[in-house]
Amino acid sequence: MNNAWGSEAEPRPASTLVLLRPGHGGLEVLITTRPRNLRFMGGAAVFPGGAVARADRDPRWRSLSVLNATDAARLLGLDDEDVALAFYVCALRETFEEVGLLLADGPVDSLARDDADDAERFLARCEAAGVRLRTDLLKPAGRWVTPLGAPVRFDARFFVTSAPDDWVPAPDPREVDRCWWGTPSGALEELAAGELMMAPPTIEMLQKLVGHGTIEETESSLSSAPVGNDGDLISVRLSPLVHVVLAPNPGPMTGPGTNTYIVGTGPTCVIDPAVHEEAYLDEICTRAGEVSCVLVTHRHSDHVGGVAALVERFGCPVLAFGAREAGGVPARTLTDGESIVVGTNTLHALHTPGHASDHLCFYLPEAASLFAGDAILGEGTAVIAPPDGHMRDYLGSLRRLRTLHIDRIYPGHFRPLDGGRVVIDGYLAHRQQRRDAVLTAVKTGASTPEEIVATVYTDTPQHLHPVAALQVKSMLELLEEEGVVHRSEERWTAHGVD
Repeated sequence: MNNAWGSEAEPRPASTLVLLRPGHGGLEVLITTRPRNLRFMGGAAVFPGGAVARADRDPRWRSLSVLNATDAARLLGLDDEDVALAFYVCALRETFEEVGLLLADGPVDSLARDDADDAERFLARCEAAGVRLRTDLLKPAGRWVTPLGAPVRFDARFFVTSAPDDWVPAPDPREVDRCWWGTPSGALEELAAGELMMAPPTIEMLQKLVGHGTIEETESSLSSAPVGNDGDLISVRLSPLVHVVLAPNPGPMTGPGTNTYIVGTGPTCVIDPAVHEEAYLDEICTRAGEVSCVLVTHRHSDHVGGVAALVERFGCPVLAFGAREAGGVPARTLTDGESIVVGTNTLHALHTPGHASDHLCFYLPEAASLFAGDAILGEGTAVIAPPDGHMRDYLGSLRRLRTLHIDRIYPGHFRPLDGGRVVIDGYLAHRQQRRDAVLTAVKTGASTPEEIVATVYTDTPQHLHPVAALQVKSMLELLEEEGVVHRSEERWTAHGVD
């Protein structure tokens, strides 16, 4: 269970352009990596794209686009023609900004790269120069809506097209750390080797591109089986020792779904089988082979919903912290620091309470990897909700994890993260900022979690305020334990403040 504060109730429209070219080893796709310092998806491998700007919806684009707005609306299945055309405009504008390619007729060379930094200016310059965007070259290839729970949400339209024969990418270092041409299978192999990080829609697109020989064949295939949230299960090898199957349980508290990890090369272990869904369980069985045990990070329903069904298939033991059943199955108790031997690999169970009192992380030292459950998420931060959630315990768990050598974090939700200590330092800094903001709110007169949410969580949508109030309550309990506030009948007051 998780939540990322600041999530918007309505996802922002966005566009992604998949650029293709024929190569010696087969069809190639342009892949970029985002700079690691970016707040959203820093360090991830992606395709060019970004959010639709207000100017992209300007009716003037009707005369500056080869594809007419009526056809754009028909192709995307939208009623608003200017909104439909905006998705095409955005894809071309963002690609120009990020890698220097502008598919257009007219004096394209008269447009400077920084024109695309400002969508209004880009429109004005295109209009003044008489440039018409080749929106007709973009073929719709699907849609991906970021599930509730992500820190930034998008309703992204995917397009595919071929790059000019003589074009050489010119990445903008503010937007792109590096870019390269590679085969879809090669990119997935880099992902499997632990050399790349990707979000589910990028993985699914690459999987759909594998095996196509020509651009025309690819465009036809994607139009009949587009990328989308209701597509095939995401199942991909993330490193030589780690395979992930994304559970089909997206939602406000689970993001894209729960990550179920298969660890080892045989026998294997399965971490957090999340749901009882046959296709998902079949995929786990196919990828896992011989399973020695099921490991449970914690007993929240989105992490144990598939435990009973998987145990029925494999007849293997379930290991968790504490003696209670996990997912309706008796569990063998793991103790803090206990080693779990899985084939030639050894995982170490670490009791990391805070998000839940029974929370475990699993550390794989030979790969410097941590299976973090909901202690650390791939995007956003975990909910610490009393009474089972406890902020002081959670901060202590983070500080303990910080002492380990961790190169790669495999979270319970969203994408893997590199740089364990840097990630954890960011988490600790975020909690410190929240602590200070909550204390300031109390000192200035807010006395209930709801009043503090209204002051501190101003960017959080209203429908998430009840969850935010639980988070605030856990921080108030921490401040109470520190002796800087006191409680009286569910109202808090700062010491020394009347």
